[in-house]
Amino acid sequence: MKNHWLDRAKKRLQREVKQPGAVFERLQLQGMIDERGEVTGKVHQWDAFLAITEVKLADSRTQVDVFRCLKPVFGLPGSTTIDIPRDRIVAYLKEGKKIITALRDDRLGVWREGCAVHLSPNGFVVCESVSRVEDKQDNVDVLPEFQQSDPLS
Repeated sequence: MKNHWLDRAKKRLQREVKQPGAVFERLQLQGMIDERGEVTGKVHQWDAFLAITEVKLADSRTQVDVFRCLKPVFGLPGSTTIDIPRDRIVAYLKEGKKIITALRDDRLGVWREGCAVHLSPNGFVVCESVSRVEDKQDNVDVLPEFQQSDPLS
């Protein structure tokens, strides 16, 4: 019987040894250690209902058709993404659910929280950081666009 998990763990450890500070940065980002390297006994938890990681633009290019999201589990980002259609995201925002963006930090191997998402006065889905821009399109920061989707209803 092979231990594939052990092989993956060894490869990951070898990668991390090449960037020794990354291990401590990741632990600090996750809240497990403080800036002095002392154990906090806590884990930083996300208080968001969903975290948008990628988008699929509609043909008009002014609205997002589908949002690819992480569903935080027990306050942690999780690893599985789900595709959610725009109308469902709008409904969640109208219900007062907190939605944020999330960007992958490949160097540390973690998801980083981005900005809070809300509806603009004209009904577009926008980030806090870009809400001062003209209100003529969906704008959820610098998230990448994905090519195909299977939206959940």
